[in-house]
Amino acid sequence: MGETDDRLDMTPRRLALGSIVLLAMVLIVPDVAFVLTSPHGRKLSWVAGQLVLPTMLLMAYFAVLGRWPRLACLLMVPFAVLAPTATFYILDYRTPITEAVLGTLLATNVAEATDFLGPGMWMLVALSLAAGALAVIAARLSARARLHLIASRRVHGTVVALAAIPVFAFLGTQAVAQRPAGVGIAAGEGPGSHLFRAVRDSYPFGIPLTLGLWWKDQARLQAAMRRTQGFRFHAVHTARTGQRQIYVLVIGESSRRNHWQLFGYDRPTNPELSHTDDLVPVTHMISPWPTTIGAVPAMLTRKPATMGLFQPFTERSIVTLMREAGFDTWWLSNQSPTGEWNSPITAYADEAQHLQWLNLQRYDGSLPEGLGQAVRQSRGDLFVVLHMIGSHGSYDLRYPPAFKTFTPTLRDGGPSASRYRRVTNSYDNTIVYTDHVLARTIAELRQTGAIAALWYQSDHGETLPTATCRMSEHGHGYRYEFPVPALFWYSDAYAQAFPEKLAALRAHAGDRASSANTFATLADMAGVHFAGQDGSRSLFSTTWHYRPRIVHPVWQAEHGWVDYDRAELGDGCELVRPRPKAATSG
Repeated sequence: MGETDDRLDMTPRRLALGSIVLLAMVLIVPDVAFVLTSPHGRKLSWVAGQLVLPTMLLMAYFAVLGRWPRLACLLMVPFAVLAPTATFYILDYRTPITEAVLGTLLATNVAEATDFLGPGMWMLVALSLAAGALAVIAARLSARARLHLIASRRVHGTVVALAAIPVFAFLGTQAVAQRPAGVGIAAGEGPGSHLFRAVRDSYPFGIPLTLGLWWKDQARLQAAMRRTQGFRFHAVHTARTGQRQIYVLVIGESSRRNHWQLFGYDRPTNPELSHTDDLVPVTHMISPWPTTIGAVPAMLTRKPATMGLFQPFTERSIVTLMREAGFDTWWLSNQSPTGEWNSPITAYADEAQHLQWLNLQRYDGSLPEGLGQAVRQSRGDLFVVLHMIGSHGSYDLRYPPAFKTFTPTLRDGGPSASRYRRVTNSYDNTIVYTDHVLARTIAELRQTGAIAALWYQSDHGETLPTATCRMSEHGHGYRYEFPVPALFWYSDAYAQAFPEKLAALRAHAGDRASSANTFATLADMAGVHFAGQDGSRSLFSTTWHYRPRIVHPVWQAEHGWVDYDRAELGDGCELVRPRPKAATSG
């Protein structure tokens, strides 16, 4: 009889322990999803690290709260509820929940989220409710069973002390290995940075870190907006014709000029634009910065190219200029509204009268649709900025399956082609899709019958791996991160209204230009005048002239900026660097 009673007494404990184990398994599902979808998934050491870290953190968490398992379960309720959504996002986008992702989600309305999730939304809601209920049930079962994962106070104190060791070690490495402001994406990082990133990318303990980063980002954004709040250009739209005018600036992402058919590439990456009338390629444009956070402000503002990345600049952007001149201003972005590298650009986006974040749509095809909506909703003259995700890594996520022109790709894998060829194929497919999006955008403008024009320019280029360089993406300061594709399209009505401007642009389209000229060029394109305007910086002006093209090849202070046209290239990845003084003295 006593043995039976003991077994009955053990049943609530077993149920409580089982529910806690099941809850832990639910909480680690997003980490498993990340491992299954990551391109690093074939590396056993990486897989082990990605799964071991969150598992150990969960074990430490329940050990520290071992005397209060009910509390431990209740604190995990919001993370359990979020787990299905996090898993869904990771499976679809192949990236963990970062502060950029969080910012996008917070900037998304219910209609956009419903469109994105489609019929799967209710299943996701049901899974979230079930996961949250599991955490609550585990808490109740633990309370009823009076469960203590660690019964002894002495043992509990020892566990807490042991669990604190890696926490303090982590904080210590963070203090020693903090990344200095301005170090490139791909620059070397200390062990503290890698550990911080690993914890941030894990679930569920990365979520509080992500929230903290997002909060910090919001403070940075508000500070940037306050600095320019009182600035005015005193702009005037002098080119009034009595006909509606629509101007579109398309900001590309990570697009490398020598992979565009329009600029001499031997692959058909521009099948639509190559047959588009009234197109003027700008053949020698460069970006001063190899990263978005520096490159986009260089396009949108008059910030001097010699200024450092984080030096404050108190002027506003081309958006405010056009708004002052009487244009209805729109900013439609397929990028994220937040993140360490996005918030300064978001400050410029907030200058627009209408702002939409379309990141949940994944592909850039949503941008022409947004333009059509802006044209229909707006009255009078219109200025629209379309910010693409373009060719940003991971490349295979940037184009729909129908645009898989070159194969095999990175996603295909297999030994049939070298990694270099697969990377190139995936990247070139992003260019093909960008070509299609631009062609659709031009088609939208043609239909308006207005005086219309479009200026496209990528923020920066991209490094792709070769036989002599294993590096990829951008932020390094290598050769192909600076030359960018740029082009101008105009309607028949624009050509009739502004023949002199068009002639000047055609005359200068082959000159050596920089993003430092883009602000003045856009203002001149639209016939907007303002205090301190310098026509010699505009490609639409007969007074245009070349100026030294300043670039920032690396962000370490000892290198500073370089005159691109007098620079030399290093070996291997061809780092852009100053030419030795002995070589330039003559």
